Amino acid sequence: MRVVEVRTPDQLEDAMRVRFAVFVDEQGVSADMERDAQDDDPRTVHVVAYADDGTALGTGRLLAPHTDDFHADHGAMDPANPHIGRLAVSEAARGTGAGRALMLALESAALARFGADGRVRVELSAQDQAMPFYARLGYVAHGEGYLDEGIPHHDAYKDLTAPSPR
Repeated sequence: MRVVEVRTPDQLEDAMRVRFAVFVDEQGVSADMERDAQDDDPRTVHVVAYADDGTALGTGRLLAPHTDDFHADHGAMDPANPHIGRLAVSEAARGTGAGRALMLALESAALARFGADGRVRVELSAQDQAMPFYARLGYVAHGEGYLDEGIPHHDAYKDLTAPSPR
């Protein structure tokens, strides 16, 4: 398995295909709500995990710190922090480490692009059923739960620190 940062329209299409399979087909999220303007923001980083045979296994995105418009749509989230979201792993790839690999790539991108003095706080909005996964990666839930597309969610954050040079 390899995780790549999206650079081509075909890679972005692979990301969207996984997202729609997971969120729209499996979970019943509105297709109109799944893809948004932030997907096309040049500051957004998309990553895709590929199997050795080239099959897209999962995807996620990193949003740059945003304005109050972003904050209004995301509850207690701080718009000054980058936001990881739309993490989706195909049903067949769950339990393979693809989700963890995607998160590590997104965290690395957050540090590289938005870190100050080797540190950055990243935030995410997670479905409650996925909170144990994020907790294992060091994310701390905060704030009240809420419904997004009828699915219970919580916000969470993690303070990232770049490894010390040796």
